[in-house]
Amino acid sequence: MKIKVLHTINKYRMILPDEKIILAVSGGPDSIALLYLMNELQGELKCSFHIAHLNHQLRGEESDADAQFVIEQAQKLNIPITVESIDVKEMIMSRESLESGARRIRYDFYERVMSATKANKVAQGHTADDQVETVLMRLLRGSGSQGLSGIPPIRDNKYIRPLIEISREEIEEYLDTINITPRWDSSNLSTEYERNKIRHELLPLIENEYSPNIRNILQQTADILRADDDFLADLTKQAMDTCIKQDKKSLIINIPIFKNQHIAIQRRILRLAIESLLGDLLRYDFDHIKNLLDLINKRQSGKSISLPRGIIAEKSYENLIIRIENRQSEIDDYNYLIKVPGVTDIPELELSVITKLEQMDKFEYSKNIYEKTFDYDKITGEIYLRSRRNGDRFQPLGMSGTKKTKNIFIDEKIPKSIRNNIPILVDGNNILWIIGYKISDRVKITTETKTRLIVTVNIKNPLLL
Repeated sequence: MKIKVLHTINKYRMILPDEKIILAVSGGPDSIALLYLMNELQGELKCSFHIAHLNHQLRGEESDADAQFVIEQAQKLNIPITVESIDVKEMIMSRESLESGARRIRYDFYERVMSATKANKVAQGHTADDQVETVLMRLLRGSGSQGLSGIPPIRDNKYIRPLIEISREEIEEYLDTINITPRWDSSNLSTEYERNKIRHELLPLIENEYSPNIRNILQQTADILRADDDFLADLTKQAMDTCIKQDKKSLIINIPIFKNQHIAIQRRILRLAIESLLGDLLRYDFDHIKNLLDLINKRQSGKSISLPRGIIAEKSYENLIIRIENRQSEIDDYNYLIKVPGVTDIPELELSVITKLEQMDKFEYSKNIYEKTFDYDKITGEIYLRSRRNGDRFQPLGMSGTKKTKNIFIDEKIPKSIRNNIPILVDGNNILWIIGYKISDRVKITTETKTRLIVTVNIKNPLLL
């Protein structure tokens, strides 16, 4: 068994020399086996350990006894330990299911312990049986290849499962050989929970009546689908780079580019988009992704839908905007003096403005939409970068008359939700440039231009423009 676990660790490169590993120990058979096996392998792995135990306060005195048992094992093996006690039911109340809430709180705890101890990874006691139950449970719920690939041996290069190829039967035999009696969670016997019902009723039925080898079959299926999913995940990330602009609270999907992707990649892009905003996909299923695809394929602009956990999706011209509902979507009014020549950093807007003055010899057109050249002698007064104002209008380059900025935004198909965020360069009350779009005909370069002003705007927030 020890050799088998070491093989799994090495196969997936779970642990590197000199790393510190958090051992997630609940006190149950799997985590206690993990604790003792990892302690036996410490010399070969050349790493250090720290135990983490979270008392969920779900089973009263049983939970307290679990915590005390884990503390005793830590003292016996001389491994440092962090124990926290959290009333999970009280914390999550009715906002989410007990299972998902407990999982979220547990992982938050692991992150805190990792940070406090400067650890590299968290080792968890998931077994081959957990893998089989997870795959079957997700199959019954309805899941794609990502879900059916089961529990990954290593996730985010941070969470590792050294026992993922070890059966529960092997765990029990190992604990017998080292004469350790773990804690038993009485709730694991209750068929009130879906996983327990699959473990105690459905799997034995399939094994006895339909497929004696069902556990190996499901494990092999998960391995195959995980490899396929890894490949598709790489393709999806490449596709996302071409069609998405994002900040922490919202993102914009370019619909024409998005539609060039295969439907399998489209679905994955949308799943990753939601996950990037919320951190996970809890309460999201196939129907929500289908609703997003339906919105994308509608002809009308301006349509929107509400999704779980405060997500709003809006189709605006050739863009799909996905954002968290409570976000303040517009930046407050601003007006910044720009140095000429020089560099003006504006942290609030996540941009900087670079200006240069040069004598006119020959003029080369810049392909950078965030760099424009102006006839400096036609500029009157100081230059400012400000927000849009009601009634703003100017004469765009090449036009004979003036036009409202509102109408320019409509012509350029700029989503309503970001129009007020687009900065405008002005001299006095006169518009010089709508950043990223039109410049004023008044300050264009001509054969009579003597001094030119070159303005470059470096954008750090891609959703600003």
